[in-house]
Amino acid sequence: MKRIWTRSFCIDHLLVCLVSLLLMGILVFLSFNIYFLSPVARAIEEFSLSDLYYRVAWQDDVEPPQSPNITLVDITPLYDRGEIADVLEEVGKCEPAVIGVDVIFEGEKEDVAADMRIMEVAADMPATVFANKLIDYSSADGSFHNVVRPFFANDRTIEGYVNAVGDMSSTCLRYLSVERKLEGKPVESFTAKIAEAYREQALPQGQRADRFINYRFMDFPVVNYDSIAQNVDLLKDRIVLLGSITEEQDMHYTPLGKMPGLKVQGYAIQTLLDQRNVITVSDEWMWLITIIVGYITALWQFYWLRFVARGKTPFGIFLANSKILLRLLTFAWLALLVWLSYLSYERLEIYVPMAVIITSVILVSEARGLYIALVKYIHAASHGKFCAKSIYL
Repeated sequence: MKRIWTRSFCIDHLLVCLVSLLLMGILVFLSFNIYFLSPVARAIEEFSLSDLYYRVAWQDDVEPPQSPNITLVDITPLYDRGEIADVLEEVGKCEPAVIGVDVIFEGEKEDVAADMRIMEVAADMPATVFANKLIDYSSADGSFHNVVRPFFANDRTIEGYVNAVGDMSSTCLRYLSVERKLEGKPVESFTAKIAEAYREQALPQGQRADRFINYRFMDFPVVNYDSIAQNVDLLKDRIVLLGSITEEQDMHYTPLGKMPGLKVQGYAIQTLLDQRNVITVSDEWMWLITIIVGYITALWQFYWLRFVARGKTPFGIFLANSKILLRLLTFAWLALLVWLSYLSYERLEIYVPMAVIITSVILVSEARGLYIALVKYIHAASHGKFCAKSIYL
């Protein structure tokens, strides 16, 4: 038994692990380079266990607590700029800490009176952040080259971009954006501008990278545009975001399902205010973890196969040949790994991308079969000169 235990900690298990990674690499290559497999590639790109974590955190039978900092004001039915100006002025009278207007006032319109009204109100709202939109992105220099600003914007207007809330590569908004480049110079997002105005301090340089939006178990109070005077307590000394709540055009996919962009902004701002920066494990650490987990998987599966192979009863023979229990144990092992990653996310705020790790574990059995065949082939072809000490002979 001691000899078996010693020999089991050998290069064979590591090679089985590496073969599983090779198989995974081949599958990924085929998925991204064969046309009819491209949906599989897109599904792999879109997969994130963080979505599952938020689903677990949200409890359908419990009312979520309300944000202590942020209130949403729904102005969905309003299109006239004069009416929006009236709402903005009414909100200002409630003495909020910061107002964020998630509406892009692009260009002047025929209603000159309405344009003048919004200009006058905007000029008198010093703690207000207006939305703009970055356009003409160039991948060559990683910079936008134009911006759509409110028609009344001047040097005193506080603005932040809203078009790049996510990572700009995924249809599901998981990340918040703090900073992008415009004509090669850094500009801040709507989210960052509001968080900085509320905290009265700039975000440190070390916290300006994209990060996960914390869709924690929390909701935001919503005040309708025509009931502001009745809800002063929900606006005073808080961040008040004006925008659409029910307009389909402004709906986005998130880990919690479809959500209005204004609410996504709320979660992004709350993430910055809470200073809960979820750390994503680097690629180097992820591959190291993958190899370690793959090695452990190959090790325990080897011992399990040796154990059931000794069975002399009909049921033992069934287990040894069907390998059904091995698959169940592998599933339980995967569940344990996912649970551990959830704990690291929830308690330590460390996100481990699990797609590669899970795929590697699933492929270990296939990799073992391929490795055994290869070892036996080399052993036979070399007339016993090579692979003689392999545990699989």
